[in-house]
Amino acid sequence: MHKKITVATLALLTVASLALAGCSSAGASTSNAAATSTDGAQCGPLTTMTSATVATNPGNQDLVIKTVKSQGLDTKYNLNLDVKSFLNPPASAQAITQGAVDFGFGGLTTMDQARAGGSDVVFIGALSVPTAGVFVPKGSSIKSLSDLKGKRVGSFTALNGATTAVLQALAKKAYGVDLLTDLDGQVHVAPDAELYGLMDQGQLDAIVLDAAGTAYQVNAGNYTELVDLTADYNAKLGYSPLYLGPVTTDSYAQQNCSAVRAYNSALRDAVQYILSNSSVWTDYAASLGQPEAAASFQKLYTSSFVTTWTQTEIDAMKKLIKDLLPYLDPSFPQDIPDSLFTLNYPPLPSQ
Repeated sequence: MHKKITVATLALLTVASLALAGCSSAGASTSNAAATSTDGAQCGPLTTMTSATVATNPGNQDLVIKTVKSQGLDTKYNLNLDVKSFLNPPASAQAITQGAVDFGFGGLTTMDQARAGGSDVVFIGALSVPTAGVFVPKGSSIKSLSDLKGKRVGSFTALNGATTAVLQALAKKAYGVDLLTDLDGQVHVAPDAELYGLMDQGQLDAIVLDAAGTAYQVNAGNYTELVDLTADYNAKLGYSPLYLGPVTTDSYAQQNCSAVRAYNSALRDAVQYILSNSSVWTDYAASLGQPEAAASFQKLYTSSFVTTWTQTEIDAMKKLIKDLLPYLDPSFPQDIPDSLFTLNYPPLPSQ
């Protein structure tokens, strides 16, 4: 098993490197802003069509960006987004924090570590609570997270990723299992498709799937869902964890404040469109080759969106990090940089 895991990890790093190579010139775009200011709220709309790049992963962020493009919600604000699709969060996080793309979506713990390590990545909004699920083979002896001790676990994102960090806190506080020390080996990180194969071959005992994989498997019923991460976290720890939001870098935003406001405007309009048009789900499921799962996507995603970005949401993200700290690796930053969040780039008035 360990030899195959090593090969898979190297393959994943190769994919990330190739994706970054394709984005290498992406971070250089600039916008024609009506004004330039450290306080982006003083920036007006873009005055000419401006190109920018955005990184996405499978899940609700992918749906939002697909809606932006299909409905022309970026060009409505004179922003033309070039979409760079990644297989899972480690690759897109690298693109974002290294400035290989202009925009993306960041998991809270990953972005916190990056900022503490010298990156100028910054949250400019909120998107969702987790939509991930934990699955085991049908007939498995694993009935709860407490049964994961000594088992082999795979995940679509790394242990320092926001989803796995939330799962780690839930597992350790509510079930007495430490994903860092109690498993058979380390959590194996790979895209959903690879995780399916490894579990089907008996090389993994449980897998953590991203939003798209969770929605599909809930509908398909190939595996047993052990954990609905947001529902179980809320039930055991008392609140829904706000963990994911749109991000950029300070260096890009300070030079392109109108583009940042245009991006936030397009995201706002896309979420509003998604929540008010049921046809979105049929089209999205069909685009993934899973038309039969449309209802599962709708149920999972619609309950996850966060539609406001105020100090309240920033405080909720800071609370989540503080609550996660006792259950994370000791090397995780103990202080939360205030500079990780900004309210300076609010959406423009709806058009």
